[in-house]
Formats: sequence, structure tokens, C-alpha cells
Amino acid sequence: MSSSIHETSAVVIVAAGSSRRMQGRDKLWTPLAGRITLARTIDVFESSPLVKTIVVVTNAERIAETQALCSQERWSKILAVVPGGARRQDSVCQGLDALAQQAPGCRWVMIHDAARPFVTPEILERGLASAQASLAAVAAVPVKDTIKVVQAGQIISTPDRSQLWAIQTPQVFSFELIHQVHHLPLAQEDATDDATLIERAGQPVAVFPGSYTNIKITTQEDLFFAEALLKG
Repeated sequence: MSSSIHETSAVVIVAAGSSRRMQGRDKLWTPLAGRITLARTIDVFESSPLVKTIVVVTNAERIAETQALCSQERWSKILAVVPGGARRQDSVCQGLDALAQQAPGCRWVMIHDAARPFVTPEILERGLASAQASLAAVAAVPVKDTIKVVQAGQIISTPDRSQLWAIQTPQVFSFELIHQVHHLPLAQEDATDDATLIERAGQPVAVFPGSYTNIKITTQEDLFFAEALLKG
């Protein structure tokens, strides 16, 4: 990988979720082995030589708290902390707009859920390499379980498991491509991830190996699993 990649690579860390399935707890501000989830996630990108710039997108009510955290931690790569939107894709767009305005030389961008604190340097390297080859690439792992399509409590089909992958973040893109797509009319429809918008635009999206431990903390049970991972 080119040694100059880090000079044109950024990450948008999406931390604007509502934690609806966390029984009133904010998963990003919950300690994991003594360090909050958000800090653990930012640490990975702050320490990566592949990343020059970080934009954190958070809830409007958490802006001041997040800015204080960044100052306290003395993270040097934080370009901006910006408020999120009503939907995840709106929050991502806010982060991309901040990069467009404040980091005009950005060529590659990783989009990462703040609730995935176990992303590794190896995943980041694989993601950037894949995006350089294809312009759009997502971390993923093959599905282990048999998946059923169910309607009204009845199984209607069983997809071929060999073709099913569980999609993770980071998702890595040409900055020009993903920023443009987020401003197309097709982005008005709901999308659960950024790759979906690229697919709607008719562009191919590559898959690169994520990790089964690159979990997204969504429920209380995920916190228990995350603590177990940290304890080895």
C-alpha cells in the first residue's frame, strides 16, 4: 500500500444512535473494562498510520461532552465533532460534508460504527487496499447459521448459506463517490448501510474479510460478550 495513503484517508465515526435496545443506557458511553466504548473505537483510528483525519458524528445533546472527551484524550486527528441527523444515513452525510468543507484533499474515507470497538489495524489495511482496487468495499464475514426467510410466522424459503455474508464496518470508499451518492435523490430512501446507496447507484461493491470478533454492541448481552473479549 502506498505510503502516502494516510495523507488522503479519513474516517467518519458514526456515534449518533439512540441505543433503543440498551434499556436506557447509552452504549457508547458505557465503560468496557474501565474505558468507554466510544473512546476504545476512536483509539483504533487515532493510532492507525493509515488515517489522517477523524470526524465524529454524535447526538446534538452529546456534542459538548464529545468535544470535552476529545480534548481530554488529546487525540490529534479529530477534525470535527458534528451533530447527526434523523437517520444513520443523514448522520453519515453530515460527516462527509464536514470532510468536504474542512479536508479538501480527502480521497478515501472509512465509515465506521462507533459501537464496533473491536475493529483491528489489519481490518483497516484490508479495507483500504480493497477500496483502492474497487472504489467501494465493505468488511464482512460468512454467515455460520442457516438463514430462513419468514413471513407471518411461516418459513417461505432457505437461501443458500454459501452466498450469505454478514456485513460490518468499516465500509471504505472513494470519497468523491460516496459523497456524491449521499446527495443523490436515491439517498432519500432509507438504507441500513452506505453500501446499499452505492448498490442503488449501480456501482459494484467489493467484500473484504472482517472478523467475527468485530461485533457491534447493540444489546445488553453484547456488552457482556465485549467484556469477555477484553478479558481474553
